[in-house]
Amino acid sequence: MTSGTRQKTETQRRRYLPSVERKREILDAALIEFSSHGYAAATIERIAARAGLSKAGIYAHYKSKDEVFEDLLETALTPSLKDDGMLPAAAGAALPEVVASYVDQMYDRLDEPIVMATFQLLITESRRTPELIRRWYDRMLEPRRIRDQAAVDEYVGNGIMRHSALTEHFMLSAAPLVMWIVMRMLYQDNDLPLSLEQVREVHKQLLLDALQPR
Repeated sequence: MTSGTRQKTETQRRRYLPSVERKREILDAALIEFSSHGYAAATIERIAARAGLSKAGIYAHYKSKDEVFEDLLETALTPSLKDDGMLPAAAGAALPEVVASYVDQMYDRLDEPIVMATFQLLITESRRTPELIRRWYDRMLEPRRIRDQAAVDEYVGNGIMRHSALTEHFMLSAAPLVMWIVMRMLYQDNDLPLSLEQVREVHKQLLLDALQPR
């Protein structure tokens, strides 16, 4: 086998990937393209080139640039949650278990580079493509927010959590993490006052203190 034939065979072997792995390659390429040029200026052609594919290779997995962008947000920023949301079933759950489950699901993937890079992209593009961001929020986050709020209402009714402004608007319980993300973006490569793991533990304790029945 000549070196040229061997290289061609290796390239073909590398290009035949399971759909999940191929889509991850496409999303990695799309994140670079969107971050470098902005969503509006990014093209399927350049995304394909970065991923080592043809346009047809992209369209085999995605119908449009919009769909690539939405899948990037979903893959990087939407936790792999249970269908019933981020909170365990209220029946028989103790408050420390509820808080640990909720916080850990928010933090578990934040050390992956794609997650923070996509957060930055989300903020940048929120004013340029608000309709895309809103569609992602309405489809992926709002239903889970509603389920989690319903679960919190049940916890309060069962005496597991005390009624407060926080339990009435439970989406605000993510505030410590949001603040850390903003600080991480501002500090860039400089040391942060608190590490991600420190914030995770402080976040748990803050919620326990705020939600513990009196």
